Amino acid sequence: MRRLAALAFACVLLPLHAAAREGDNVEAAAGDLRIIHLWSNDPEGFLEAWSGPTPPNLPTTSRAIRNQPVQQFILYVNCTPNEAGNCLLTARATITAPDGTPYGEPMAFTALPASPPVPRNNIGLAPNSIGLRIEDGEQLGEYRIDLAVTDEHAGVTATSTVHLEAVEAEP
Repeated sequence: MRRLAALAFACVLLPLHAAAREGDNVEAAAGDLRIIHLWSNDPEGFLEAWSGPTPPNLPTTSRAIRNQPVQQFILYVNCTPNEAGNCLLTARATITAPDGTPYGEPMAFTALPASPPVPRNNIGLAPNSIGLRIEDGEQLGEYRIDLAVTDEHAGVTATSTVHLEAVEAEP
């Protein structure tokens, strides 16, 4: 759990994803809910940095190297607890290939299962997300990932769009 104020959200974490395509909205909001939609080709390093000192130096990327996995991470602030004191965040990820066609079916999942929220105005890491691997024969170029995260108790959805540049592995 990160003890960063929500105001530090953009100031501390967004510069780490500076390679994002112009026009991407890595950070999104709806009602009180705030999310940051990040990708890393070093998920173990990401989790290690997340559990380390504040502010974390999160290894993020906007590139997907052919045949190497890249992992999505969803950070959130201010989810709404129900009467039992639990938050519930669901997500839907839709990926568009470089040629504009759908890259598989949209994926719906529970990003944050029913659990107590992190303290108000603190950043939490949702435990569930998606991974991606561009395999041999698949298109190289810019993939668009639309992520919609819904706070089921507040009835609001924050929507983020980021792009990953799929490139050939270096010889």
